[in-house]
Amino acid sequence: MKSRRRRGFTLIELLVVIAIIAVLIALLLPAVQSAREAARRSQCVNNLKQLGLAVHNYESSTQCIPPAGTTCGAQRYSMKARILPYMEQTGIYNAFNWNFIPYNWTNPGTISNTCNGIAYVDDYVVGRAVNVTAGSTKISNFLCPSDPNIGNSGTWNINGYPYPIAGSNYATNDGTERRYTGSKTNGAAWWTGGDGNVGIVLTLASITDGTSNSALFSEFVKGQSGKNLPGLNIVWTNATALGAGGSVQADAASCQKSTVINWDYKGEYWNHQDSGRGGTYQHTNLPNTKSCGAGGWGYDGQIAASSYHSGGVNVLFLDGTVRFVKSTVSPASWYAIGTVNLGEVVSADAF
Repeated sequence: MKSRRRRGFTLIELLVVIAIIAVLIALLLPAVQSAREAARRSQCVNNLKQLGLAVHNYESSTQCIPPAGTTCGAQRYSMKARILPYMEQTGIYNAFNWNFIPYNWTNPGTISNTCNGIAYVDDYVVGRAVNVTAGSTKISNFLCPSDPNIGNSGTWNINGYPYPIAGSNYATNDGTERRYTGSKTNGAAWWTGGDGNVGIVLTLASITDGTSNSALFSEFVKGQSGKNLPGLNIVWTNATALGAGGSVQADAASCQKSTVINWDYKGEYWNHQDSGRGGTYQHTNLPNTKSCGAGGWGYDGQIAASSYHSGGVNVLFLDGTVRFVKSTVSPASWYAIGTVNLGEVVSADAF
């Protein structure tokens, strides 16, 4: 009896099977990536909602929106640092020594200042040493999972031990006032320290534009720790000197033409009050456009909201809602939701 020989795959059949598998992978991969990004974006929205709840709990206890920093004295902490007890992070909050600045800037040693006629000393070395444990703690609610950038990969070296630097993707809305020239700030950020222009205590009653029309927090893409590769991670140098633009629109247009990289460490310290680092962003530039540095800190900059979500950014409003604002939002609408008491009317479908 003749034995039957088993017939294997021919080369053509094998190639067809491989081609079919490749097509299926090509079809499924975008769907998988889209599903993962949807999950990351949902987590980002939840992070902002947690910030909103913490701010409202703070307001219920103190009758004001938490300050975004101070214009003098040691308490140069971001709004996020101030709401830690209201988001189940009391231990980290208590670990800060609020009599010292929360970070070590480029200056070693001490700097003498005068605030409201009272002399005080900023001790950068002591401030870094006593606050390094809290300041180096990574807090997941401050990080958007869609952004893989590190911000700053450096470390703080205390007594020979390297502490990591903990970043953030979320910043407080500073409004549309780029320059501090004696004009009043108009966003959700205000500062302690007695300055009548930026130290106006913000309460819910003073938000006359309505809490549903006023931004509180948004997100920005962190830096890439000095790689200086052009992108949303970069803070550029504005081609127009401070004050020379004459208007928000002119300053924004000048920023978008910049070709000079300023720095690549955006979002590097979540406990900083400084604009673009851990403190504020501005509604001077449209979402997902270039950010530019300025000559001051805190309330003086052109840091744009930005994200790796397709088509726009998440924005937390003062009523606690989070809405997705498209990158194509009109300048007028973006400026309007960036201010809290200028009387602009924003349509429900404006963004």
